[in-house]
Amino acid sequence: MKAENFILEIGTEELPASFIEPALQSIKDQFKKLLYDFRLTAETVETFGTPRRLILIATGIPVKESDREEIITGPSWKAAFDENGNPTKAAEGFARSKGVSVNDLIKIETERGVYAGIKRTVKGRKTRDILSEKVPELIKSIPFKKSMRWGSGSLRFGRPIRWICAVFGGETVKFSLDGIESKPFSRGHRFLAPEPFNVLEVEDLITELESRYVIADIEKRKSIILDSAEDLAKQAGCILVEDEDLLEEVTNLVEFPYPIIGTFEERFLQLPEEVPIVVMKEHQRYFSVRDKNGDLKNYFIAVANIKPPEEEVVRQGYEKVLRARLSDALFFFKEDRKKKLEERVPELKGVIFHDKLGTMFEKVERLKNLTPKIAKLIDGDEKKSERAAFLSKADLVTEMVKEFTELQGVMGKNYALLDGEDEEVAEAIFEQYLPRFSDDRTAETKTGIALSLAEKFDNIVGFFGIGLKPTGSMDPFALRRNAIGIIRTLTENGILIDIMEVAKLTFDTYRNQGKKLPESNPEEVVNFIKERLKALLSERFRQDTVDAVLDVTDNLTDAVERIKAIDELRSDEDFEPVLITMRRVMNIIPEDFTADEKEIETDNEYEKQLLEAFNRVKAEIENDIKSGDYKSALLRIGNLKKNVDLFFDNVMVMDKDEKVKNRRLSILKLISETLSQLANFRNIRS
Repeated sequence: MKAENFILEIGTEELPASFIEPALQSIKDQFKKLLYDFRLTAETVETFGTPRRLILIATGIPVKESDREEIITGPSWKAAFDENGNPTKAAEGFARSKGVSVNDLIKIETERGVYAGIKRTVKGRKTRDILSEKVPELIKSIPFKKSMRWGSGSLRFGRPIRWICAVFGGETVKFSLDGIESKPFSRGHRFLAPEPFNVLEVEDLITELESRYVIADIEKRKSIILDSAEDLAKQAGCILVEDEDLLEEVTNLVEFPYPIIGTFEERFLQLPEEVPIVVMKEHQRYFSVRDKNGDLKNYFIAVANIKPPEEEVVRQGYEKVLRARLSDALFFFKEDRKKKLEERVPELKGVIFHDKLGTMFEKVERLKNLTPKIAKLIDGDEKKSERAAFLSKADLVTEMVKEFTELQGVMGKNYALLDGEDEEVAEAIFEQYLPRFSDDRTAETKTGIALSLAEKFDNIVGFFGIGLKPTGSMDPFALRRNAIGIIRTLTENGILIDIMEVAKLTFDTYRNQGKKLPESNPEEVVNFIKERLKALLSERFRQDTVDAVLDVTDNLTDAVERIKAIDELRSDEDFEPVLITMRRVMNIIPEDFTADEKEIETDNEYEKQLLEAFNRVKAEIENDIKSGDYKSALLRIGNLKKNVDLFFDNVMVMDKDEKVKNRRLSILKLISETLSQLANFRNIRS
């Protein structure tokens, strides 16, 4: 069958950088589903995007969907024809409703019996007609963080749509969307080549756009920016500070990237280096550079959306804007240095954390109480932890952080060092907020770990306690991120503590302040954190293994090690039956059963064998669990399989004699109690 290419371009006002790639992914996914739903295929489906356009190009699409055979069942054969084979009114009515003769009815065998029905061929529709009908729906279904309406129309989109180009097989795919007619026209760069051009008259749209100063390929734009920026930095004797997030954002802010290097006065280098970097990145979208020794240099690289006719004028404009921002920062820095960090702590009484949870000063008081207790649990320095907690929020009332909120924690660390505070205390002030994003590092100092955990537990417990829990996609207080931060901080640092104990300590700190948290309890908080861990582990381990371990321990780092050990052994098909046997041991015991006696005496051969086998390995299993050698413990448990199987094969556990039944259940209970120290094998599935 003949195949053709399809091009869809949605031209818009400038889309925010963060909108573009999710929108392109949605377009691609929806279009592939559209093809699948209509039994169509494509050789390739690609997307391209800039702030002013979203493009999909699909090649090798058949010009029509394939014909298909349709079977329609009607009444049962017995209801459709009498004993003599004559059609009944049911058959006649069904045939009439389908526009066929009763002679066309055939027998159709189904799981429910034999039915009367028809078989007919449905002709495939033209692909262009399908696209005309479905592409408008596709466009309207593209999701955005925020959408808008414009003019008098009702369509909502990320930004106003200015044109729609849709062509298939050398012709326009005609449709109208909120008064916008699809046409075969595209446009080049807004300033350098704004005239429309006919897509049907060009051989390759992407190449034609490049000739009109639009680099539609995102990866190509990214490469141009990175290569040019690195060359400019090298020419200045410097090295570009790599920043993938900034590169991604800048790539989607321009259609025709043109990096320009600029400078700022060396006097601004007296600021903590994070300040110029944040100002350049967050406020101006400039790249920073360092010298070969790693020291920040007074250069920056900005990316223009056009090759300017007078580059020097543009460079001076970039420098002027940055100079103003850095001048403000330097002024704030000097003002902030007039007062020590510890002197600012009382000012936190005027900063609200949450109207139901009190002020930031009250939060600091809680952290002062909680952090040393956590430090003690992880063998940290309690005095340093209390000091770090006391200073932890003081930078929130500095002029620098008021203006550049991204610097919270960063300025706290720098001001603490300038005040002569202990280095670990200063580092902890910064580390309390780690990790800030998915691939960020966690706190590494003992004091930082203690403060980071205290900060996150205080947030989760507080907001859970007043009923502000995450629901669905809504998590306004980033409590899921806090939970993941707790998990990563513990597991990546090998911290072995019971999170239930920390949760209870946190509730106590609120209670000691007279604050009521009626909407939650420690168990709910711990389960919330465990659910996040389950989600993180879901792609690496079997869910039943994860559930079995987390059911018996609140020590997350230890839990991960147990899960790894069980998972490793489960990869051996000979060990899987061991786990199933252990599950059998636990499942047969009623949940409310209590063993009658510790010393069990029996004359039954199989009871004796099982007891003796268990007593030989019990202490070793418990020692292995205590030392964290879970693989060894599991292998020792595996040695019990033979005796457990013999026991179940040769005795009736639930004997009619109550005394015998209790004795046998008691034997299994003893084994179960030891097994439960490792995992709840009831959750293991075959």
